[in-house]
Amino acid sequence: MHHPSRPLAVALAVAVSALLSACSASPPPAAPAAQTFEVPDSAVAATVTTPDSWDRAGQAAPLVVRSTTPSGDPGFTANVVVTTSDPGTATLEDRTTEAAEALQTSADVVMDPTQPGPVTVAGLPAYRLGATRTVDGVPVTQVETVVEVATPSGSAFVYVTETYATGDAEGAAQARAVTDSLVVTPAG
Repeated sequence: MHHPSRPLAVALAVAVSALLSACSASPPPAAPAAQTFEVPDSAVAATVTTPDSWDRAGQAAPLVVRSTTPSGDPGFTANVVVTTSDPGTATLEDRTTEAAEALQTSADVVMDPTQPGPVTVAGLPAYRLGATRTVDGVPVTQVETVVEVATPSGSAFVYVTETYATGDAEGAAQARAVTDSLVVTPAG
C-alpha cells in the first residue's frame, strides 16, 4: 500500500538528521560567566551570584553588587544590597512591616501592589514587597525581599534589596536573578 505522506516523512527525517548533524559539529554556546560573593559580617552564611558584568562596590559591609552598565539618562545602575540580622524573637511579619516602613522614607515613594507578597527564596519562607520613587530625576523601582532563616537562637533574617531604573528590563531581570541565586546556611 502506498502512503502519499511517506516520501514527505522521509524527506523531513533526512532534513532533521542533517540539521542535527550540523548542530553537533558546533560546540555548544558558552554559559554566561558568573561570580559569587559572600555577605560579610553576617549572622548566617549567605552568598549571591551575579553576572560577570557586575562588580562589587568597595565598602566592606553591607554587600553591594551592581551592574557596570547604567540605564537611561543620566544613568542609573542596577544594584543589589544584601544584609542580615542576628537571630532573635522577631517574626517574618515583624520584619516585613519594618521593611515596608523603611521603603516609605521619602515623600515620592509609591508602594507597588504588584509585588508577590509571600514567596520562597533559597528554600526558605520570605516576603517580597516593592515601591517606586525618583532618584536624581530617574524613576527607580526598589524591591525588598525579606528571608527568614531558622537558627537554634531564633529567626535570623536576610534582606535582599534590588534597585533599578524602572524602565531597565535587563537590569531588573539581572537583579532578580541575583536575589534568586541566594544561598543561605544558618550559623551554629
